[in-house]
Amino acid sequence: MKPIYVSATKQDTGKTTLTLGLVHAFRDLGHDVGYMKPVGQRYVEFEGEHVDEDAVLARQVFGLTDPPGDMSTIAIERGFTADYIFHRDPAPLEKRILDGFGRLAARHDVVVVEGTGHAGVGSCFDLSNARVAQLFGAKVVILTAGGIGRAIDEIALSLHLFREHGVDVLGAILNKTLVDKFEKVTRAVRQGLENIGTRLLGALPYEPQLLYPRMEQVTEEVRGRILSGADALANRVAHIVVAAMAPDHVGRYLDRETLVIAPGDRLDDALVAVLLGAPSLVSGLILSGGFKPKSSLVALLGQAGIPVVLSSEDTYSVARRLSEMHFKIRTQDTDKIATAQRLVREALDLKALADALAEGD
Repeated sequence: MKPIYVSATKQDTGKTTLTLGLVHAFRDLGHDVGYMKPVGQRYVEFEGEHVDEDAVLARQVFGLTDPPGDMSTIAIERGFTADYIFHRDPAPLEKRILDGFGRLAARHDVVVVEGTGHAGVGSCFDLSNARVAQLFGAKVVILTAGGIGRAIDEIALSLHLFREHGVDVLGAILNKTLVDKFEKVTRAVRQGLENIGTRLLGALPYEPQLLYPRMEQVTEEVRGRILSGADALANRVAHIVVAAMAPDHVGRYLDRETLVIAPGDRLDDALVAVLLGAPSLVSGLILSGGFKPKSSLVALLGQAGIPVVLSSEDTYSVARRLSEMHFKIRTQDTDKIATAQRLVREALDLKALADALAEGD
């Protein structure tokens, strides 16, 4: 079977969600499935190598035993792009990813390849998604966020670049499609894609819980220090409230799985009483400004299962950082992984997709 290359119209569209679902679904069809992230922009140290975090996730979730360096061949380190531009030589990079891919293809029936952003990402060092898909002889699916006009426009741009490279695009997939507009959107996009010479393979509904981070991830993002409640860092965060009002007014803004941000020097008995009065609604508390409050208050919150995290950044910076951040799925997010697999299974005709990968093989 040809490899399937998961591209998108931009970053943070849900490629990991789709990829996790595809690997699981192809396994259910009886295939031996491999995974590859040939070019990665977010890497971690793994078994002594710089490995893209999505490759680590796939390796751990599916128990893959392929060498990490084959699953993640190029990690874009600081200064990589500027250095390449002035010392341009694509041959060594292409050889590295082709060697890694060749070893994976020899071990597995099908390889699911996760791209990075839209078709043109990586062009600055001659390894755009379109070029890598061309090197692999892969067939491509393009993922985009739900909507009509923008979705079709963005797919058209990616489609053009893939076609320029002679790559076979199987079609597009909508992600994060609002449930109350699902039928209207999919009907319009299906026709719109036919108008530009491709097709809609399926649509995944919007599942907000896939976007909710754990307090552990929030703590890492704000470079915070845990003051208490470390046992509750698995709490999910669905809402954020900045406690910039009188404590007795904060309570009306608390909803399920709320993260409260407050200056550390503003934590007093009144605010603690409000938070303790609704512990089931509060996922955690970030104290900004580096101001450490009375330890007795912090201990009370921790005992109630509310993690308290101290950040040196000001309140606005903390709130802005978290509002702009896209949190990746992690191995311990078993609920998110199960949801991703279910969404893909229900939205796509996986048998037809597998048959399409086998055509012309």
